Amino acid sequence: MPFVPKLFSIIFFKKTQQSVCRWVILVKPQKYLAMIKISPNMAAKLYEPLMEFSESPVKGVTLEEAFQVFGEWDFALLFQADTNENALHFVGDKIRLVEGVVQTLTIPMTPIKEYRKR
Repeated sequence: MPFVPKLFSIIFFKKTQQSVCRWVILVKPQKYLAMIKISPNMAAKLYEPLMEFSESPVKGVTLEEAFQVFGEWDFALLFQADTNENALHFVGDKIRLVEGVVQTLTIPMTPIKEYRKR
């Protein structure tokens, strides 16, 4: 079977059933990195709401990790969403409404190589 790259997080599998070949497409959830900028002196107020989010704060979204970062941004949130609409809903309706958040940047991510062995 020829090599098929995992572009756009879609994996193709060849399935044979009763001598009929067809393609079955399985879509993996897309990963996103949300960068969060806060007002000065608001880090403590943002930390608490981030820690209160459940693993699945909205339908179709699963949180993976939260980071405090240095530089232009203050926090980063790694999450998966089954659709872009659910990712936008989470960032727009949950993160941006937290007191002190002044700007967000949401980056969809597609892996090009996995370095960890499972």
